[in-house]
Formats: sequence, C-alpha cells, structure tokens
Amino acid sequence: MPSSPMPPIRRGKSAIATALTLSSLVLASFTLNEDYQGSLHTPANNEQYYRQLLEVNSSIVNEKYSTLQDVNDIDQSIERRAKATASAYKCDNMLLYLPDMDHFSAHGHGSQINTYIVSVLTGTYLNRNVLILDPPNDKSSYAGASQFGCPVDAFEENQMQSKASSSDSWQVKEDFPGGLSRLIDQPTWLSGGCPIPCADTYTYNDWVRFARSPTAFKSPITCIENGQTVNVIATSGRGVRNYFDSLDQFVSSEGWAMKMGATSDEAKIFSTLSGTQMWDYAVGLMNKAGFMRLQPWIARDVEVFIQSFGLKDEAYDAIHVRRGDKLIKEARGQVMRYWSSRGHRGVAPTNYIPFVHYLDQFKKAECPVNEHGEVERMKRIVYVATDDPVVVKKEIADLPHHIDESTILWNGCHELSFYFNPTKESGFHLNGDGERGFLDGSKDNCFDRYHRNIASVADMMILAKSRTFVGEFNSNWGRLLRTMRVRLRDSGDAEYSKTLDMRIAWGVMQPRLPGW
Repeated sequence: MPSSPMPPIRRGKSAIATALTLSSLVLASFTLNEDYQGSLHTPANNEQYYRQLLEVNSSIVNEKYSTLQDVNDIDQSIERRAKATASAYKCDNMLLYLPDMDHFSAHGHGSQINTYIVSVLTGTYLNRNVLILDPPNDKSSYAGASQFGCPVDAFEENQMQSKASSSDSWQVKEDFPGGLSRLIDQPTWLSGGCPIPCADTYTYNDWVRFARSPTAFKSPITCIENGQTVNVIATSGRGVRNYFDSLDQFVSSEGWAMKMGATSDEAKIFSTLSGTQMWDYAVGLMNKAGFMRLQPWIARDVEVFIQSFGLKDEAYDAIHVRRGDKLIKEARGQVMRYWSSRGHRGVAPTNYIPFVHYLDQFKKAECPVNEHGEVERMKRIVYVATDDPVVVKKEIADLPHHIDESTILWNGCHELSFYFNPTKESGFHLNGDGERGFLDGSKDNCFDRYHRNIASVADMMILAKSRTFVGEFNSNWGRLLRTMRVRLRDSGDAEYSKTLDMRIAWGVMQPRLPGW
C-alpha cells in the first residue's frame, strides 16, 4: 500500500505560472496553485496579469488542440474547397440554430454540443447551410456575453492597458463571438460562409419569436437579399430535437452526404445505408470534415493547460467517471441494479459504481505472452477524468498491488499509471458543481467560468483522442465521445465505419442516435 492516502497528481513543475514565459503560448485566463490541490483560480492581481498578456503574441495556435480528433483524421481539403467556392448566391437556404433559447445554454458541454450535433444533422438533411445565432452581447444573460466565459482576447486592449480601469469595467469587444460561438468555430463547408440572413429585416428577438412558432419547420421565414429569396428555418435546441424526433425515419441520400463533405464515392455508399450504419457513416463524414472545430483562443489555452500537468506525449488510455448530479436521478436505478447483482439488498455500500469496475475493462487476455508462455506486463498511461476526484483517488489508494503511489499492477499484467486533471470538483463542470450551479450558492463570473470551460474542454479532448476509452452512455459526455470517436473505413472494407476502442463499464451497452 502507498504511504500517501491518495495518489499524487502528476505534474511537470510546481506551478504553471513559473513555467510560462512571455515568449511562450499563454494560458490566457488562469494559473494553477502551487500545491496542486486542484483549484483553478484567477490571479490575485487580475488586472496586472491580463495587461501583461497583451505583450504576448498569442496568435499562434497548434492545430493539434483545435479539434477533438487527431488532425490526421480530418480532410483539410474539404474546408479549403468550401472556402474557394463560397458565394452569397449559395446562401438561399439556411437553418438558423439559436442555442441560447430554452435554457440550453445553461447545460454542460456534453448537452450543448450534442444538441448542436442534432442541428447539424437536421440542417444538412434538409439541404441547408447551418448557422449559429447567439444573442447580441447586450442581450446575453451571461457576464461577458457567453456561457463559456471570457478569454483575454474578448476585451478591448485600450481598457486593459489603462491603469485607471479595473476588470469589472472592461467591455467585451463588440464583434467578439458570444454564446456557443465563443467555443465553436463553424467551418465554411457547414455554414456556406454565409452571414446571418435577413439582418436588415429581422432582429434577434424576431428570430426568437420565429423559432418558438410550432410551425417553424413547416413555414420558413423569407426575405430578399442579393436579389434572391432567402429561405430560413429558425430553431432552438428543443425545437430541433422535437423536429428530429417527429420524423418517422431519416432516408439516406447522396445529396445529404455531399452536404456533410462526402466525396462522390462516399455519397454513393451512404445512399445505400440505413439505421445504425447510416448514422455512424454520417458522423464519420462529419468528423472527417472537421465539424467540431474550437475557436483559436480555446485551442491555445487548452494546449497550455494540458501541458501543465505532464501527461506524456505518447499513446494513453482514458477513463471517464461521471458521478455528481447524475447520481440523483439518471443513474440511480442502474447503480442499485449493480449492487443488487453483487448480493447487496436494500442499502447499497455506495451510491455510485466503484472505480474498480471500470478497471475490469482491462482484461488479462489482452496482455502479450512470450515464447516461454509467460504473460508479459503492459504499461498503460491512464488519464482519469472525473467530477469526483477525491473519492476516486482514495479508491485507487486502497487498491492492492501498488508499484508506486500512482501506479498499480492490474490483473497480473496491466501496469496502470494514473494521471488526473489538476482541478477541484467544481472545476469539472462548466456551471460549477452541476448543471444547476454551485451547491453552496457561490457567485460566478466570466473569468472563473472560462477557467472551468478550459478545464472541461481539456478533459474532453484527452478522452476523445485516447487509444482506449472506458466510460458509460448514461452521461452526455459518454454519448458525445462515442460520436467523436467514429471514423470511416477504407472503401474496400466490408464494414463502412468503425469506432475507436470504447469500453462501456456499466449501464446501457448500445449507443443512442448521435446527439441524443
């Protein structure tokens, strides 16, 4: 057993603030505390910190951190062709997605991105360009005009440079993306490079009114732009989900595939598919085209955050342990069934599935056997993303067969070395302790919200790019990560798509439709 009560967090240096220099990529909104007990915090002298960042060239972005996939899995030529052929005359059929409506902006990353995926699938199915319409900055219900917080890039430089001003009075740039667009950089192949339609005719409030109409999909809004009639469907998160659910079935077609970036050969294959094969091929096309691209400030800050805790740049596995508010309703029945299957009647030992059950996904049969018939050890770097880090670390500390404080021998051959995101529990969820905010009533601000945004996106990126992912489909994250891990196979393969190694620890074994 280890002498320490819980495994330490792996780290490269004692504090990220000392690791960064003005010539390096800068973590634009936060540093880590020196003892790494897991809290993201705004520097004490916030104004001085932000003003210092103005001296740094932060325009360089590593493409590796701009998407939730390996950059080699994205066909960059799709976006290049879309930009080269974009034209205002191709902006006559659009689906306008309003993510702030129906309180969807108050959900976590998984729910918001999943609903965005539903809007992308729906819009492309209807042969429409898909655009995000966020509230104007002065109409946003969030400080800093976005549920994803405020990067340093959001503010006017002259205000930040003024010693007389404080961060409380800094104004977000008028043209800086707000809402969901602060997180997602929509590709041209999806938006058509089109501006928000009918801007001289309708206001944001008008589009909200149109999106609330029960006939929003049956009676599109029209206006005249560039001498042509522009046809627009406006919808909210609930509206697009209701429409998706109302269709008896989606019928594959070459036109739908081409709208998602398919080649002519891929489009022909897609047109022959139905059911699960069709949906997997659809998200495979979307992933190949790079539909989920992060804004450059997100990519920059996620890179610095990930580099701060020493995760090695080599193949790794990942485990997602979602507890928190999901245990209150959604997962309760499955947890009780788990303990009942193990002979516990009545009161269960815990109100969650223990971490050891996730580790059971690493089987002894996977380990290589040498020429003498002896099972050899497999060294695995295992990243653990969880909203319950204190308890999970205690569970690891209580496991047998420790090699050191953070490494155990599992099933006699898997040498598992654990890494954690260096944040406290409230740093895991975009909205605090859960989707309903902080349980202790703590107040929020756009700087702290951005800290949590970066920490969560970093977790999501690491999970999505892992060699093996262990999780469950009860959480929005688990379902989203399954979507992000679908890839197209080579044209000669019998199966048309594949999912990167994904092992479901408990609960429902079959994935839902993408976005659900």
